[in-house]
Formats: sequence, structure tokens, C-alpha cells
Amino acid sequence: MNKIISLVAVAALCVACGDDKKKPGGDASPDTPIGIDAFQAPAAPAVGPQLDRLGRPAINTALNHAFDLSAPAAGSAKDAYNMDASPGTWGTTWGPEFAKNLAIIDALDSTITATGCGNQVLYNGQPGGGGSAVTTSYSTLAGILANDELYLDTSKGMCAFYLAVEFGVATGGGNSTCGGRAPSYDVIDFSYSALAAGLSGFNLQTFTPLVGDGVAAHTDISTTFPFLGAPH
Repeated sequence: MNKIISLVAVAALCVACGDDKKKPGGDASPDTPIGIDAFQAPAAPAVGPQLDRLGRPAINTALNHAFDLSAPAAGSAKDAYNMDASPGTWGTTWGPEFAKNLAIIDALDSTITATGCGNQVLYNGQPGGGGSAVTTSYSTLAGILANDELYLDTSKGMCAFYLAVEFGVATGGGNSTCGGRAPSYDVIDFSYSALAAGLSGFNLQTFTPLVGDGVAAHTDISTTFPFLGAPH
């Protein structure tokens, strides 16, 4: 009798436990993991407004209301520039503002030429600048910079300096390196040299910029991803 009672008890326990492949509640789907049929993927988040362009460095800072006395107004203009998601109208929208600031920066090298003006890259549409001042003298470069995209020539096997693709187009000589922007490039010195002194602002053999901001290029970089040094 005791043996019969024990067997009945074991059977009852097995029934109570149920099949361990089944979900609680006796669902007849033994191969379905617990709870997976109740999972619903969340809806994709709505895409908000564009916040930044992340194109060429310092373009918005240096050429968009850079010399305004009203900081709030300048800040609003820079925010509007970053949020402008219509590339087809960037030139007409921002070109005139850029042209005004290009004229101011062109005068920075007044110790190199009599006035410092007129030798900026593409002044009057000429690679080396030159010619008499007219209302459109800065329009060519302003239009190029307003199209604020960073160009990379993937057909080239070597990368050597910032704006290589753009310089190749401006000078008509083509480009032998990829362009783009490596973390080691001193992009501010390169920009100052191009905007203030034009082609005369570079060693044209190495394209080393000769006009700078006094701050050295980053050296705390790595050869492995993410390539940048530790935050500081």
C-alpha cells in the first residue's frame, strides 16, 4: 500500500509541474520560449529636426555672423545654419553672409601685401586671386564654402592634407590625394591660410599652411579606432 501511495504522489507532482517546455498556464506551444509571443518591438522614434551639418570644420563659426556685436543674434543665425536641411539652397541662403566675412578675413595678412586684400583663394574667381574689387569678388569662394560638405576622393590611395579635392578644382591641377579630414590635420591653420593669404599662404610643395592660430595640431591620436586621444 505504501508503495502504491508513493507512486500516486510522484505522478501528481509530475502533473503539477507540467511539461517544462510549456509556458505557464499550459500553452500548447512547447517550442515557443516563455513570453516571446507577447513581445512587441517598439515603434521607430520620430526623426526630429536636423541639429548640425558636421561638414567642414569651423565654417559656421568663422563665416556666419562671425563679427556681430549681438551674441544672441549671432547664435540664432548659427543655429539656423546648422538646422538648414535644404542643400539645394545653401548657396543662395548663406553665400552673401559668407562673402561679407570672407572680405574681413582676407585682410588679416596685411603684413604680407599692402592691404592684405585680393589674394584670397578664388578672389574674383581666380585660383590665386587678384584683380579689382567688385561686389562679386568673394562670391565664388562663398558659394563653395556655403555648400558645406567634406569631400573625400576614394579613388586615391593616399591622404595628405585637408581640402585636397577642393584645391585641385580651384587650381585646375587635379588632386593626387584623397582630401577629407584626418585627426592629425591642423584644419584651422589651413583655413586661415587659404582665406587670408590664398595660395601664397602655403608651401606649395608640401601644402603646409603658413598662417596659423598659434595652436598646434593634435598629436594625442591613435592608429586604432576611434583614433582620438583620451578626453581632456
